[in-house]
Amino acid sequence: MGILKRVLAVIHIVLAIAVGLNWIATPLYHDGSDSYPVWEFLNYFMAAAVLVALIVNFLSKRALDREKSDGSLNRPYFEANLAFYASIVLALWYYWNFFGSLFPETESAAVGLIHLEMWTLINPLFVLTTGVTGFRLWRMAAMR
Repeated sequence: MGILKRVLAVIHIVLAIAVGLNWIATPLYHDGSDSYPVWEFLNYFMAAAVLVALIVNFLSKRALDREKSDGSLNRPYFEANLAFYASIVLALWYYWNFFGSLFPETESAAVGLIHLEMWTLINPLFVLTTGVTGFRLWRMAAMR
């Protein structure tokens, strides 16, 4: 199980770096068309990473809630809760936008513009959430 956690950790960290760099570089290489081939490729990996981040952060929060009985607020409590709720927001935003980008012909031009603008919120949150999840997975693999 430790090897799987390390592999997932590396995938999450590499994907967070790739999305962050591509998000910064897109205005430099994009030709102005409606097509974003690099993002279309990354989106499928991002979809899997969002789901894994949601599961990992839920399990971390649940484990902490189980062992925490004194009701104190400490750093692990805030880390687990922040990562979990950020993962929920990321999953809601990401999958709404992702499925909208899979079927753009079913939407009006205004909704398509909203989907395009939502990526400016989703991508930084993705980088932070998956990066933190990757480091959390790495630490979890080292503990066991």
